[in-house]
Amino acid sequence: MRNIIIATWIVFCFYGCAGGVKYIDPESRQYMSVGLDFNDFSNAAQKSIDSLLKSSYVQGLPTGEEAKVLVISDIINDTMQKIDVEQLSRRIVRALRESGKFVLSLAMSGSGGSTDAMLKTAREARGDEEFNQNTTIKQGNLKAPSLSLSGKIVQRNTTIGKDQRIDYYFLLTLTDLKSGIVLWDDEVNISKLTSSKAPAW
Repeated sequence: MRNIIIATWIVFCFYGCAGGVKYIDPESRQYMSVGLDFNDFSNAAQKSIDSLLKSSYVQGLPTGEEAKVLVISDIINDTMQKIDVEQLSRRIVRALRESGKFVLSLAMSGSGGSTDAMLKTAREARGDEEFNQNTTIKQGNLKAPSLSLSGKIVQRNTTIGKDQRIDYYFLLTLTDLKSGIVLWDDEVNISKLTSSKAPAW
């Protein structure tokens, strides 16, 4: 009898919990949050992409084999939220790669991206007798980046009567690594108004 009760309880919990879950359209404004959500990242990324691709610098770049090697540098999260900044940077870089004018290097990166650990691991096979040395990667094959994408996400809260205004700023910069010159930079602003009693994030 005890086993039947336990089994019934498990089935009830499984179906009861599952019944309260539903799919939603991630782009729906019905479920807008006080903090940064899918729509905010999507809109900020798209505006930055449009600005960069329309810039005079990118317009004049060649495509194909002469595409610029780009690396993701630091993207600082200066908000009260835990944000995966690589999600934003990768979305932007993905669009840049699709333009045919950029390629992304994972040989190095700052806090805004990640490196591929297998690049180093694969090279450690050199000199290892367990590997056919004709198949190992020789020295001097990694391509050094010529451009760096860096940025910052800033949050500023302001109390307005009984309300709270929250401003988010997405700052991005494309830098020439050889000269240190800024080739492009952009700022996307997102503002929200909520009750002052709402969480600050």
